[in-house]
Order: sequence, then C-alpha cells, then structure tokens
Amino acid sequence: QCGVGRCNDPFGDCDGDPSTGCETNTRNSVANCGRCGAACAPRANAAAACTDGACAYTCATGFGDCDGDPSNGCEVDLARALTHCGRCGSACSFAGGVGACVGGVCTRTACTAGRGDCDGNTTNGCEVDLQGDPANCRMCGVTCSFARATALCVAGGCAIGRCEAGFDNCDLAASNGCETDINTSLAHCGAC
Repeated sequence: QCGVGRCNDPFGDCDGDPSTGCETNTRNSVANCGRCGAACAPRANAAAACTDGACAYTCATGFGDCDGDPSNGCEVDLARALTHCGRCGSACSFAGGVGACVGGVCTRTACTAGRGDCDGNTTNGCEVDLQGDPANCRMCGVTCSFARATALCVAGGCAIGRCEAGFDNCDLAASNGCETDINTSLAHCGAC
C-alpha cells in the first residue's frame, strides 16, 4: 500500500491522508505553523498569522499590546483607555484637570475644583489656581485691583495686600483701596 514517505520542506502531511500527499505548507499555515499540529494560539483582539513557520499577531484596529506580553493578546482598548489613549504609552491626563479618552483622542472634560483653563489651551491643562491668582480670582478673567495697593487673591476672594508708601486703608473697606494719605490727613497723620 502506497503512503507518504517523507515530505519536502516546508510541506507536511498534516491531515494524515496519504491521498492528499503533503498538503500543508507549514511556513504559512496558522493551524500547522512550523510543523503539523502546532496551531497558533488565539490571542484577545488579535489576528494570528504564520510567517516563515513562526506565529505572529496583528492587533485588531483600535487595540494594542501595551504590556508587551503576547500571551494576553492586544489587551488595551486604545479608544477608551486613559493610560493608553490612541496608542500605547500615550496617557490622557491634564494638570489640574480631568481627561477622557474618546475614540482614541484625549480631551479635557473638566477642571478640578479651584483650577481654571484661563488661556483656553487644553494641552497645558487647567493652568491657573483660581484660589490664589489675582489676575483670575475665583473665575478666569476676574482681576483683583485696589487703588494705591497691591491686590491678592485669597481663597478665591480679592483682598488688599500692601498699601503704597504714604497711604493706608483706614476705613478698612476694600472697595476704595488704600484711601487715606497718611502724610496729609489730619485725622490719620502718620498712621491710621
């Protein structure tokens, strides 16, 4: 009875049927990669291929093998993962803000409490401390300003800092700043 003696490399008689001969090319068969019976194992979110007798994997669109471990396949959904947004290693984060990965694009969704994106540039995050910036106090664009005094922003509210030399805030009203000229005031000569 005739049978298959020896197959010519890279072919193999993988179906065990002598009538089909050496039917399988083990260099490109996913089910018989490198030798008969050596199937490329399935990997999550990946397509297997046999190239020159070795298994290779290609991630499905939108997925990545970000941990470099082929055994768990393409484990990351690049369209939604904050740590790998759009591509492996591309973290979606903003200074002072909250980010979201939507369709593989990192966008800032909100600023954390007390922070503001006053320059409108999302790439540098929520760059302003609204609790302590006199040019953006409590809200972007709210500038603290007082007559003859430096302005401060304290806990999100405007406050008088230091009065100019020769002036003082004798009525303790912030609205009119350092209103008293202590060099010429009869009521407050030299000091309040």
